[in-house]
Order: sequence, then C-alpha cells, then structure tokens
Amino acid sequence: SVTVSLVMSDKGVLLADPEIALQGIPGTDREGTPLEDLARDAVRGTLQSIPKPRRKDHAMVSEAVKRAVRSAINQAWGKKPVCSVLLTVL
Repeated sequence: SVTVSLVMSDKGVLLADPEIALQGIPGTDREGTPLEDLARDAVRGTLQSIPKPRRKDHAMVSEAVKRAVRSAINQAWGKKPVCSVLLTVL
C-alpha cells in the first residue's frame, strides 16, 4: 500500500513536501529509481495541474492524487497498490 500525507493551506497551497510511505511494495523499479520518488513526482505534477481555485475542493484533490500515485506505481511495478491520501488543511 501507499500512503500520501499532504499539508495544504485553506487556499490550496502545498505547505510542506509530500510524505510518502510504501508498505509491501519494492523500494525501486527495474532501473533502480526509488518508487517513493516516482510517487512524490506524481503528487507534485497532479497538484500543479489543478488550478489554484479548484485546489480548495479537498475531496477532488485527494482523489486526483490517489489516482496519479496508483498510476505511477502501476507503470513502474506492474501492479496497482492500495493508496490512501491524508490531507491536512491549515
């Protein structure tokens, strides 16, 4: 499973680097790239693709991040992990 922890402002600004925790998943892909890095890149790319006003929709942000991380891990590993997103809004 993959757990993603995000801390955002109420205006939709990411306040800290996303925290990624992998359980029962290989640490790297076949080329040696850490899957944690792939997941973090997927999170950042997803957040950048969402217009700032829409980032206030926390359920949509969580779902978009979850889908992006599952897809990134699936591409690298060939399996879709269970993914949860913990979104803290300050």
